[in-house]
Amino acid sequence: MQFHSRFGSIYYELHGSKENPALVFTHGGGLNGRMFSEQIAAFEGGYRILNWDMPGHGRSSALTEAMDLWQTAECLTDLMARCGLSEAVLVGQSMGVWVNQFAALDQPHLARALVSIGGGPINQAMAPRELFLYRTALRLSRLLPANLIFTRAAREKTVTEDARNFYWNSMHAMGKQQFLWMLAGTMEACARPAEKGPEQPISIIHGEHEQPRSLLNKGRVWHDSLENSHFEEIPRAGHNANMDNPEAFNRSLERFLTAVEYGRYVS
Repeated sequence: MQFHSRFGSIYYELHGSKENPALVFTHGGGLNGRMFSEQIAAFEGGYRILNWDMPGHGRSSALTEAMDLWQTAECLTDLMARCGLSEAVLVGQSMGVWVNQFAALDQPHLARALVSIGGGPINQAMAPRELFLYRTALRLSRLLPANLIFTRAAREKTVTEDARNFYWNSMHAMGKQQFLWMLAGTMEACARPAEKGPEQPISIIHGEHEQPRSLLNKGRVWHDSLENSHFEEIPRAGHNANMDNPEAFNRSLERFLTAVEYGRYVS
């Protein structure tokens, strides 16, 4: 289905009965909603699921300029309203984790809880060295051929061949210009962190082979700074933990959703 927003045409899918509690899946940068196919198959029997492609990704409209993550979060909240979802658990991967947090911060009533896959907090400033490296990567990406950029990213972020192929194909379909605009928008969020993060319960998930490794360490620090949080390291998985090891990830998600339902948040 297509939602005609002020950010262009947004592709989305609804699965499961509208009578069930809601799950919203937000993919990572350069990818698309198909990365959650294993989760949709596992949870659509008990949940109303909204899965979507962010602007510039998948089957949504292409970007014509850099789009910051605050705008992407606004697109998500508009889409949730369009779909009649007044509350949901927001599940995001990488860049999608930031988008979900901005959405939860802007409209707290929409987010019952959050799940972070390979993400970080929106209220933590990037270290000067990391910001320098990020900006350098953006400059280099303008010069390097797309195939080299996408191949390297796919190898670094995934463990299994299926996940790696999906990563490369998604980024190749997106194209280099869209990728650069997406990267520029993400860098804006890194350079201007929010004053605070959302207060909803959150499950912080990383693969044991997370890259860069600093993300895994930051995930633990993030967990330690919160009251209602859960941290889990998924074995045999990288940055796309839900794709590399969907069975282990789905078990973790099911445990967290049960805890949310009964108000139990186990660290």
